[in-house]
Amino acid sequence: MNASHRFLAPYARFVVRRPAVVLLTLLALGVAAGFAATHLTINSNQLDLISQDLPEVKSVKQVIDMVGGAGYLMVGIRGTDEKALKGVSDDLAQMMLADKEHVRFLTYKIPVEFVQENMVLFIRPEDLEVARKRINAYLKDQLRRNNPFFIELKKTKPVELNLSDLVDRYNHVGKKSILDDYYISKDREMIIMLIKPMWDSNELGPTKAYLEKLKQDLATYSGNNRFGIRMAEDYKKDLYKTDSKLITFGFTGSYMTSLDDSYAIQKSLGPVTFIAFAAIILITMLFFRKIAPSVIVITGMLLGTILTMGFAYITVHQLNMVTSILGGILMGFGVDYGIHFIFRTRIELGAGKPYDVAIQDALINAGRPALVAAVVTAGSFFVLLVSQFKGFSQFGLLAGSGTLIIGFTLFSWSSALLALLGKMNPDLPLKLIGSMKPPKTAAEGGDLRIPRPRLVLGIAAGVVALLCAFAIPWSSSPLPPGQTPTLWQRFTHGVRFNYNTRALIAEDQYSIVMQDEVGRRFNISADPMAVYTKTLEEAREVYDEFTLHPEKYPTVDQVVSIYTFVPPADRAAANTKILAAWREDLKELEVKSLPPALQEKAEFFKKVLNAKAFDVNGVPDIYAKQFRNLPSSHTQGYLTFIYPGVDLWDGKKMLEFADQTRDINTASGHVYHAAGASVLYAKLARIVLRDGELTVLLTMLWVLVMHFADFRNTKLALASVLPLGVGLVMMLGLLSLFDLRLNFMNIIILPILLGFGVSHGLYLLHRFLEGTSPFVAFRSVGAAVASSTLTAIAGFGALFAASHNGLKSMGVVACIGLFTTLIVSFTVLAAVLQLLHDERTAKGYWR
Repeated sequence: MNASHRFLAPYARFVVRRPAVVLLTLLALGVAAGFAATHLTINSNQLDLISQDLPEVKSVKQVIDMVGGAGYLMVGIRGTDEKALKGVSDDLAQMMLADKEHVRFLTYKIPVEFVQENMVLFIRPEDLEVARKRINAYLKDQLRRNNPFFIELKKTKPVELNLSDLVDRYNHVGKKSILDDYYISKDREMIIMLIKPMWDSNELGPTKAYLEKLKQDLATYSGNNRFGIRMAEDYKKDLYKTDSKLITFGFTGSYMTSLDDSYAIQKSLGPVTFIAFAAIILITMLFFRKIAPSVIVITGMLLGTILTMGFAYITVHQLNMVTSILGGILMGFGVDYGIHFIFRTRIELGAGKPYDVAIQDALINAGRPALVAAVVTAGSFFVLLVSQFKGFSQFGLLAGSGTLIIGFTLFSWSSALLALLGKMNPDLPLKLIGSMKPPKTAAEGGDLRIPRPRLVLGIAAGVVALLCAFAIPWSSSPLPPGQTPTLWQRFTHGVRFNYNTRALIAEDQYSIVMQDEVGRRFNISADPMAVYTKTLEEAREVYDEFTLHPEKYPTVDQVVSIYTFVPPADRAAANTKILAAWREDLKELEVKSLPPALQEKAEFFKKVLNAKAFDVNGVPDIYAKQFRNLPSSHTQGYLTFIYPGVDLWDGKKMLEFADQTRDINTASGHVYHAAGASVLYAKLARIVLRDGELTVLLTMLWVLVMHFADFRNTKLALASVLPLGVGLVMMLGLLSLFDLRLNFMNIIILPILLGFGVSHGLYLLHRFLEGTSPFVAFRSVGAAVASSTLTAIAGFGALFAASHNGLKSMGVVACIGLFTTLIVSFTVLAAVLQLLHDERTAKGYWR
């Protein structure tokens, strides 16, 4: 008698003798767990999912403390009337800033007069000399022509003043135009307003509440304003171009993109759970062909899920963006145990046993492979506990524990319920769930063989080999970008990893559509990285490192610092000399002698000529304060902002940008660290990739060790994992064949598939080792294996209804993997078992 039998036999006897005690205990636990589960909430703060001890997280928190949050909530307003557009932005700014409860500060325009007057100190001396010559020639010609005694004997063409090449070169500080106070696009049709809320971008609850209030405020303003304009939220249709009295708006920035991504996942939970539940009911009813067994299994599954949710509240208190999909997946996995118990009870009843003996034997015979499967599956989930990403580690804890809880609950609930009904009426269990007659023996004329196993194995092995070949990357050359790979290219490049994180978000997500529009119109990134320095001298070091050594940072587009507004000392000195000479050139100039149009600009031109070199202390506070900490901050210092020059949706480029900016080594030997979403996402991406490889390896080792411990026979252990191993490689081949790729979300499915896939081989091998032929094993257990696999597919397949593409990709990979393991079980494994059966029959030994 093995260890599992020693445990299962007395428990089976207890359940059959005391079914009411078992049921009442489970129901009492269910009520308590249900009450606890009602207090479960979803923590949408994604920063909490990463270890708070990581340097990247500490740096981000430091920046958040300095400026009140990472990134901005960006509002883009559009209109065809520039004057009205600017006036509306002024009204909206006044309205937003009046909301002290929600708005920390707002940026939508910065006076540019100071920069315009001092821009001559920033431009290259040779360009300033060019401007001097052109303007002097133009003014001289204008004075000559404006002279009342000017006479031309031979008509000449007036000197034209063309400074467009210089203006284009120097009309921006960073990406902000110095020609206009407002953050307005080149086509003059869009103004962006950057709101810094009173909380961080990871706190999605306050963001959602404020957006609802802001939309209501905009609706109120739309109905009553001094310009008589209407306002409408729009992201794709360019409605403002159809009506000059219409101004449209949209939201983006880190606050909005985080909220949209979270909302897409949460919005998917309801449909995913409902579809999974409905599909599981349909599948169980199709396989059982009776209502009663479906009701027994489904109620037990629900009870087990509730117990798991109660366990979640006790252990982690909150769900996160990953564990929030746990319910639908666990239902698909967990119902497996109830299905196998019911099918086994049918077999025992079909053998003519009384209901109590049948239930007891079903618990023992189906319980052992179920126990091993539950331990192996749970262990595969528990492997995720090694992940530094709490989204995965907490998923591993809850899914692993949930597997054990649901497995135990379903076996106990189903057996106790049938036993209680049997006590009431011994014929009820048979009437309610039916029976399965044992197949005929060979003596009775039954065909008990898997026909032509070597041929089946050969054909199956050929198909498997072909699909497996698709999984192998035979070529390392890059594929042409933007093109769908041919069949041959898919074969040669094997299964690939999709680093494009944009492929994971919801299709046509409004905040991303708006972000793209802002990027096109303004050529800027909404969320730069920030480098913290304690002193101005350190801020200067960082600024010089980037501006003097751009070749070291090819992924950086621009660096904006308080020193962006300070002219380089050598250039300012050289330009000051040029300005002095220029003033000497024009000292005799009489403004009244110029044409009226030029007279209006003369005073400003004089200010420009009198520009004096200044240091960082001369930067007006309106510019300087955007780089300093808030007065209420505990962290005192300065920030330097680094804008990417690459598409951060491309995971590889994001990693390059993060690598180049994470640690900044300056000339003095100091090392500074950039903080921001890019560094965090890069860290998370690396954690996911590392943990994906590690967890797959650990899960494979765990599965192999547990199978050997169960069978104590290498040949049988390898046969048991055959569906799992071959099916997984076939899945990778199919992904390559259909041009589907792994990504940062669906890679976590691989260890999960390894854990769940063990059930196919386990149930079939254990039935086979009871002394039956492979045909009988598949005849009696195959339907249960098929139905339990289909319910798991239903659990993951429900993710197809998710609006979040990352969740969809998880469903696709899981369904393909579960399907291939099922196919391998009914082809390759069946043939292998027949060959093993023939061998043991010929040699006369059992194992």
